[in-house]
Amino acid sequence: MPIIALLFLVAAGVGAGIYALVVRDLIRRGRQHRRNEQLKAQIAAGAMPVGRVPCPECAEAILPQARRCPYCRSVIAARV
Repeated sequence: MPIIALLFLVAAGVGAGIYALVVRDLIRRGRQHRRNEQLKAQIAAGAMPVGRVPCPECAEAILPQARRCPYCRSVIAARV
């Protein structure tokens, strides 16, 4: 009987850990989405710094010759 109780406690702890990870990821994604919307609004208003272009993934202002975004680390396709 104590083994079943121990297994139940371990399983409950693992479940709570997985739930916390999912909630934390959802909060982080929500913040990223909000930040991206703010940056897109700035781009639409023409507030992009001179000599910078928006990253196609995260919309941060990056140099046009960049091969990888310093913010989201995504690979930038060659611009023509």
